[in-house]
Amino acid sequence: MRRSVRVMIINEGKILLIHRFKNDKEYYVLPGGGIEEDETPETAIIRETKEETNLDVSVKSEPEFEIRDDFGLHYYFLAKSFNGKLELGNPEKDRHSPENSYSPEWIDVKKIASLNILPSELKEKLLGRV
Repeated sequence: MRRSVRVMIINEGKILLIHRFKNDKEYYVLPGGGIEEDETPETAIIRETKEETNLDVSVKSEPEFEIRDDFGLHYYFLAKSFNGKLELGNPEKDRHSPENSYSPEWIDVKKIASLNILPSELKEKLLGRV
């Protein structure tokens, strides 16, 4: 079973989402990715956040919630703090193309309901939190 981590970074009424265009589909996800064999979920989310957003993040030691789906088990953390200049990092920067794009964006939390956020269970949980 694949395990992954995602982080909720909320600041001044906005949430950081990755705007994706892939396989002719447009959607949003939280920053994050797969947990490597030698990592804990907490160390994975720190690494993945840096890779995808260039931000250094500290998170609560336990996930806020988990979602299990056909792709595996996903742990969702809430950022306690973050710093750095927001920009796409590697390896996503290297894979970025018109057919497979990544764009970190601050989105007003009031707009969450109108966005295609994946997985759909995440959108429901976000709407219940913000």
